Amino acid sequence: MGLPEKFISCDWGTSNFRLRLVDSHSLKVLSEIRTDLGIKKCYQLFTAQSERSQESFFADYLLAQLEKLDLEGVENCHLVASGMLSSSIGMQELEYCQFPIAFGGEDLISKRLSVSNKLDLLLVSGARTNSDVMRGEEIQAIGLSDYLPKKDKGVLLLPGTHSKHIHFDAGRFMDFTTYMTGELFEVIGKHTILSASLEESPWSPLNKDIFLKGVQKGVDNQQMASLFSIRANSLIHKTSAKENYYYLSGLLIGAELGHLKKKSETVYLAVTGIQNELYQLALKSFIPEARIVCFEPQIIETALLVGQRKILEAHVK
Repeated sequence: MGLPEKFISCDWGTSNFRLRLVDSHSLKVLSEIRTDLGIKKCYQLFTAQSERSQESFFADYLLAQLEKLDLEGVENCHLVASGMLSSSIGMQELEYCQFPIAFGGEDLISKRLSVSNKLDLLLVSGARTNSDVMRGEEIQAIGLSDYLPKKDKGVLLLPGTHSKHIHFDAGRFMDFTTYMTGELFEVIGKHTILSASLEESPWSPLNKDIFLKGVQKGVDNQQMASLFSIRANSLIHKTSAKENYYYLSGLLIGAELGHLKKKSETVYLAVTGIQNELYQLALKSFIPEARIVCFEPQIIETALLVGQRKILEAHVK
């Protein structure tokens, strides 16, 4: 049958919803819908009613959003949905695929669902090891695999609320670990005694030294003994809340990255914006620059679409 000219990408996360009509070959986004009705909120709405099944409740929302998407001239379109839609609080739960998984993504568990007489939904599972799970990041990793060495080993870093460090070797993703770096930063900054000593501010090179001081403490596994020093330094040394903000950031990022100090593999960094600059600074403070590869923003931004296209290709051959 071959790859269709266009497909619909569904990126339905815990907090947000995004639907995109995509040109299959160029990956140009032709039309897009975004809402703040994430999986969590949608599931809460489902449990508050009893008329519709879980699958039909989510399908109805999908169909309602599809009507807002510009689908003029598009018939029998394929919709690829990865991430939280296949979770227990999504449309239909799929088992996690067991690591290792191939760069092409053919190991992932998927299921076709008929959403309407004109639309098939390809629901894709998450992935797991014996001690960790993820839903969504595996598709991004599959999309980035075109830029990873097929015969060597390395570590792919996907920083975020729950950062993923995915180890690969000879064309397969072998293992991964989740670090709650982003969530811990938010919790500590808003819900602990340290909140009064922190102030969010735009990044400035003037914060580099204080950030790297935090990174070093984190890399040296001294984060637990260093957290309260933020409060103490505010009181004793009058350290500014803006400096403390980036010290805490360095402390947690350093703690996340510290295990890489003892490894010899190349580290592949896939993140955009200020996090890209901070993670680069942190990595370069204790790893030779030759061992760090940073992906261009455009590559990162299209990674999910590339991954979903690979999954679709495997199902339309």
